Amino acid sequence: MRTFRIIALCLVMVALALPLAAQRKSSSKKKKSKDEDQKPLTERIWYGCGLGIGGGGVGLSPMVGYNFWGPFSIGPRGSVFFSSQKVIGQKALNFWDTEAGGFLRIRAYRGLFLQGELANAWYQVPTVDPNTGLFTKETLTRNNQYVGLGYNFGDGGFGSEISIFYNFGIANDINTNESPLQYRFAFTYRF
Repeated sequence: MRTFRIIALCLVMVALALPLAAQRKSSSKKKKSKDEDQKPLTERIWYGCGLGIGGGGVGLSPMVGYNFWGPFSIGPRGSVFFSSQKVIGQKALNFWDTEAGGFLRIRAYRGLFLQGELANAWYQVPTVDPNTGLFTKETLTRNNQYVGLGYNFGDGGFGSEISIFYNFGIANDINTNESPLQYRFAFTYRF
């Protein structure tokens, strides 16, 4: 049932984005050909990399998009986040959180975009070893489903973007106190 709601939400996003994409005007700086969809593969690929700073850690989240039709792009996205937590009476614990998945992005109007993602996350949490009483770390997995929107400040060359996403995987996880909202800042090239 949860998967049905996610698919329905993605379909609603596409339905809402199509009228906005139809109103999109071409930039006066670039002359678009009549057969834009006939561009070579190398001209249809764009790149991005997000930066994460906060909560005692740093991270990167690279992505590659393929513009397969009009305002629609699809591609892989991954992330690596490192953080450290000091524990009184023992060494600090270092955590590596990783995520890999895919996204569908719709350029709705000028720099505004809508995006949905499906990803698998491997994250580490502190736990107490029952034999020693010391803190250790445990690696858990979670399937994440993101839906969000953002704005890209670019003109087809180098740009930057900000976005906000809602993670249904965290929202439905009863064993976490994390917020399902995720804020992102990224740099892009050729989006």
